[in-house]
Amino acid sequence: MRLLAQPASALAAALLALSTPACAQDNQFTAQEAREDLDRLYHGLHSAAADLYAETPETVFEARYREMRARYDEPVTAHTLFSDFQRFAALARQSHNRLEGLSPAWPAFFSRGGPIFPLRFQVVHGEVIVSAAPPGSAVQPGDRLIALNGEPNPIWLQRLTQHVSADTPALAYSIISQGEFYYVWLEYGARDSFTVEIERDGAAQSVTLDAIPAEALWDLEEIETGFSLAGREAGMLSTTTAYLRPGPFFDVDAETPDQAYAPAAVQRFTDFIDAAFERYTDAGATDLVLDLRDNPGGDISFSDPVIAWFADQPFRFTSDFRVRVSDETAASMQARIDANPDGDHDVSRDLIDLFANSKPGDLVSYDLPYAQPRHGRQFTGNVHVLVNRNSFSNAVTTAALIQDYGFGTIYGEPTRDMATTFGAMEHFTLPNSGFRVGYAKAHIIRPNGEEATHPVTPDVILPAAAVRGAGDVMLDALLTRLTED
Repeated sequence: MRLLAQPASALAAALLALSTPACAQDNQFTAQEAREDLDRLYHGLHSAAADLYAETPETVFEARYREMRARYDEPVTAHTLFSDFQRFAALARQSHNRLEGLSPAWPAFFSRGGPIFPLRFQVVHGEVIVSAAPPGSAVQPGDRLIALNGEPNPIWLQRLTQHVSADTPALAYSIISQGEFYYVWLEYGARDSFTVEIERDGAAQSVTLDAIPAEALWDLEEIETGFSLAGREAGMLSTTTAYLRPGPFFDVDAETPDQAYAPAAVQRFTDFIDAAFERYTDAGATDLVLDLRDNPGGDISFSDPVIAWFADQPFRFTSDFRVRVSDETAASMQARIDANPDGDHDVSRDLIDLFANSKPGDLVSYDLPYAQPRHGRQFTGNVHVLVNRNSFSNAVTTAALIQDYGFGTIYGEPTRDMATTFGAMEHFTLPNSGFRVGYAKAHIIRPNGEEATHPVTPDVILPAAAVRGAGDVMLDALLTRLTED
C-alpha cells in the first residue's frame, strides 16, 4: 500500500515540474472558471479527506472560501490560481492535503535563469541557520539569519509556510529548507537582490545579497550537501556490525509513478535486500544499522520485506486504518486499477467493496492484513534504526512500527513527519486548470494505538549538526555506543 507521497525534496519536485507543468504557465482562466475550480477544490476536500477539519475549524475554511470566490471577478493567471489553491489546501495543516507539483510559472522562470534566492538554510530549535551561501559573499555557512527584507524570522517564515501543507511548523520548515529558492520566489516574486540580517559570534549585521542565476544553484548544492545519504547501500561497518541504507521505498529510476511501485520494481528491491541480509548472516553480524535518514518514504511493499528479515511476529504499520467513504476516492482507486490491471491492487479492491456497503461521508475502519516474518533464514541480531528531520512518510511509519513492536531501537533526532497521521493519498483533478489535488483519505493510527498526531521520538537522541559537514557525526555516535556496549 502506498502510504504517503512526500517528495524527497522540493528541489526534485521543481526539476520534475520543469518538464511536467500542470498547465501552460501563461494560461489565464475566466472568473467563472476560477470559481468553478475553487468550488470543486473545496467540495472535493470536504467530501474525501479523512478529517479536513481536525486542526482547522470549518468556519475558517468557509470564510476563506467565500473571500476567494468573491475576489475572482476578472481573469486569473494559472500562477495566481495555483498559489491561492495551495494556500487554501494548506489551511488543513495536514501534509497530504495539497496541490501536487509546483506553480505553472516556475518552469519558465527557472529555465530562463531566475534570478533566485541565494541562500540555503535550516530551521533548528527555533533558529534559522545558513547552510550554504555564494562563495565570497558576506554570509557564511553557520551564520544565524534573523531577518529577511526587513522582516524578522517569525514574519517571513510565516509568509513562506502558508504555501506549505504540513502538520506542524517544524515539518513545514523541513520542507522549505529543501527548496528555499522556490518558496521565496513564490511569496516575494522575482528580485534582483535581498537584504538579510545575520548574526555571527554575537554580532549582528545587515547584508545585501545579489540574487543568483538558476544554474548557480548547483554550486550551492555542492557547498551545502556535506556527506551524502543518497542511494542504496549495504555492507559491513565492522566484523560484527552490518549497515543497510535501503534508500527510498520506491523505484527512483521509474518514468511514471505507477512504474515506481510496479511488481518488477518491488522484486528488484527485494532481491537487493535479500542478498544484503544473506551477506550479513554469512558474516556473523550481531548488529544491524538500518539507516532511514533522508528517506522520502514510499510503499510498504518495499519496506515490509526489510522488516520481515528481523520481525519475530506478524506486523502491520497501523493499529487502525480509518477511511473516509467518498466518490472521489472510489474513482481514484478504480482509475489506478484500470491503468495497471496486473498490479497489486488488493487493498484498493477491498476498499471499493467496503464502500459499496457504506454511504458517502462514513468513516470506516479497514482491517489491513498483517505482514509475516520471513520464513526460513532470518537476521537475529540487534537492530538499530537511524532517523532524522528528513525522514518522511513511510520511512517514519517504518520506524514507528519497529519501535512499537520492539523489533529494534530508534536513534537520531525526532522526525518532522508524523507517525500517527492523515495519509494514504488519493487524487482528483480540477476541471478547468487541470491542477491535481492530493488528499489524505485515511486516518492512520500507529501500531501502539496513539491517536494524537505525533512524530517518532527516538529511544536514544543522537547529535545532529544543523549544517551538515563532511563527517557523519550521528552514525559515528551510534557506532561509539555500540562499541562501548
